[in-house]
Amino acid sequence: MDTPRLDGQSIIVTGATSGIGFFVAEGLARLGAQIIVAARSAEKAQSAIALLAEPTRHRHLELDLADLESVRGAGSRIGAGPPVHGLVMNAGVIAAHPTYSEGPFGVESTVGVNVLAHLEFLRLSFPALTHATEARVISTGSFLTKKIPFDADGWLAPSAYRPRAAYAMSKHAAEIVGFELDRRLVASGSRVRSVVSHPGSAIDALTPDRPPLHQRSALVRTLAAAVAPVFSRVVQGKDAAAQPAIAAMTTPMLPAAAYFGPRTGATGAPILTTPVPTSLSSELGRSVWQQVEERLGAPIIPE
Repeated sequence: MDTPRLDGQSIIVTGATSGIGFFVAEGLARLGAQIIVAARSAEKAQSAIALLAEPTRHRHLELDLADLESVRGAGSRIGAGPPVHGLVMNAGVIAAHPTYSEGPFGVESTVGVNVLAHLEFLRLSFPALTHATEARVISTGSFLTKKIPFDADGWLAPSAYRPRAAYAMSKHAAEIVGFELDRRLVASGSRVRSVVSHPGSAIDALTPDRPPLHQRSALVRTLAAAVAPVFSRVVQGKDAAAQPAIAAMTTPMLPAAAYFGPRTGATGAPILTTPVPTSLSSELGRSVWQQVEERLGAPIIPE
């Protein structure tokens, strides 16, 4: 099935100046979308935009997810502006701090940046999504949720901190809230849908060069070409890892609880797949949703 064109659609991609986020933006731009590159650095944003199809079509939105003033300013500007057809919540902390640190909203920093800051941005920008004929919000999960269970009592501020677990909690929460958001949007009759995707496993060595954003040495390129077939079921490039989010944004008919990931779980073409049961739990969804709204001090979906 051919991927639908996105001509005339405006899509925000957070963290689009590097890694998977850049390749999400690149793929959507090739389909005709106007990309709003939401990132801290104007210089990096302009470098990314210059690499996208028809660079003059795209623009930078200053957004620092670790800075609530920046999040609220960016969200308010989007919310008061023209219609937006998509929001890909991709940016975030991958390498969690080695020791516990407090982040936005007084919670563990990885969860604060990856989840609560994104939801604060979504809350304020939501009016622009409702003004579009149709719109989608893409939450970014992880297949790490299959390896580390969700801590319903300590996900916001764990009693025993471990960096890998902190990252896993942020991805669990992103999936849980993403599915709960879709249930609420569908129940309200909204034209906005929420979809969850996960990228699988990806490394820079297998990622095609996009200078100046990403440039491998000649040796790494040579080695990557040799080992890629051997490890094709284990790890892939970040261009391939971007495809589930692109599929989540472009697939025409979405089932309930749509969840896109690589075919093998770690690598491969994007398919509709099944998350861990906790991500789909409506009871847990309501609980986590309530905890998030308490931290934000406002409804995620404006009333």
